[in-house]
Amino acid sequence: MNFRRNTYREPVMTVREWILPVLIALSGCARTTGPLPTPAGNDLSIIFPVSTGQGLVTVEERGKTYQMDGEVLRALRIVEQDLFAPGDSERPCWARPEAHTYRFTRQGNIIFVYVEEDLAYCHRQVPAMDSGAKYAISVDGRILRRVVGSEPDHGVWRLKTPEGETVIVITEPGVVPGPKALETPDSGIVKIVTEPVDMPGVVIFERPEGAGEAQEAEPGVIPGLTMLPGDAGVRWEYRDGGLMSVPQAPPLRPFAGGDGGIPR
Repeated sequence: MNFRRNTYREPVMTVREWILPVLIALSGCARTTGPLPTPAGNDLSIIFPVSTGQGLVTVEERGKTYQMDGEVLRALRIVEQDLFAPGDSERPCWARPEAHTYRFTRQGNIIFVYVEEDLAYCHRQVPAMDSGAKYAISVDGRILRRVVGSEPDHGVWRLKTPEGETVIVITEPGVVPGPKALETPDSGIVKIVTEPVDMPGVVIFERPEGAGEAQEAEPGVIPGLTMLPGDAGVRWEYRDGGLMSVPQAPPLRPFAGGDGGIPR
């Protein structure tokens, strides 16, 4: 399928509108804020791998001998120096390089590095908010892409085909594909995934039930003045010179069988 880009875009919702509350609920304390020291590109044509390829190999303390080339070692050092400020002896345990795990995979001239908190190292139950990062580093040592914490990245979605089957796709950052995304070349889909999605940390999203196409505003309906019921499931936006009612994701509901505060 050949996806091209033009000026028309199928109505979409942003991931942040409905997934951010979940991220906040699951997060611990926030990562140290401030600009990172190394300039980085943001080449959105680079998509982080969602598959481990031939599998994930864990470097154990004993038992085997491992060999790493200098370009990979340099990439790991670049990540460490960029993500963790040197010489800060007062930083908490979870903000130190040794309190993280590192994965890397090499595809052509790009080395992809994934950094995640090692919760057991600091005896923590949940990761700090905005912890973790992904880097795409060229073999000559340039940071081509950097995604830290909850910064926008490509989305991984499971969609239904017109024939009723399912397919995994990758979309542009922040895009929730509409119900006809697979039939629309401008819906934000940049890749159809053919390999297994087994890279740790990859989340596959599914479109909320009932989220459909945007509809033209009915005559006499004035957003902000005409009252809608709280469960109407729409919001109003100006699109293409007119008012559109945009269906929204259903709100998170508490689990009745628990403590009333755990989203289902």
